[in-house]
Amino acid sequence: MSDRLFEKRKHKRHAVNGILGNVLYSSDLNVINISIDGVAIETKKRIEVNREYPFKIKYKGLTLNIKGVVVWSVLSHSQKTESGEVIPVYRAGVKFTDVMSEKASALIKFLEENVIASSDRRLRGVRCKITNSDEVKIDYPHRYSVREMSLSGMLIETEYPLAPDTRYTMELVIDENVFNIVGKVVSCIGVKAENDVRYIAGVEFVDMPEESKELLKTFIDTLEEL
Repeated sequence: MSDRLFEKRKHKRHAVNGILGNVLYSSDLNVINISIDGVAIETKKRIEVNREYPFKIKYKGLTLNIKGVVVWSVLSHSQKTESGEVIPVYRAGVKFTDVMSEKASALIKFLEENVIASSDRRLRGVRCKITNSDEVKIDYPHRYSVREMSLSGMLIETEYPLAPDTRYTMELVIDENVFNIVGKVVSCIGVKAENDVRYIAGVEFVDMPEESKELLKTFIDTLEEL
């Protein structure tokens, strides 16, 4: 199967183990309310209770990286697309787990500038609605594992289908180095695994910082020496 996914490969592929990353989504995740302790979100993607996820809160040039554990998740309602497909919508509560003093100060400032006016202005422990939730973005990660890799792309396994010919913002973690890349999905095939379905996707690297390219080349060189 991997040969079909990378018929037009530019570089030699190498089998790898233990390399993980995240596909980052932001367009289908809405903020319901937020506080210094956590956030309530609405998403079309199923998320796991008791699992920790990294989140990015963005607003007017401010980017705040925070980790949080999903403490509850329920099926809220469903939406019907123009094609007639029914899509479930989930609501979930996330408790921030690493709001240190610096991050807490930045988050409090963010809340003070953007929450809807309330008679209670004490922000700690108080959940607030955002004045314009459309301007608040949280990147929600979907984890993937890498099966094969080259200088020009990779073969990954994920729990969620990726749309072919679509570009995704992705994180790739190698030896504690985080690569921020843009990958284009070449193919995506569903494979049954026990009572679940996994997806095998071929991804072509289309944008990567020069520093990351050098680090990736160094890593690939070590694989070729094995």
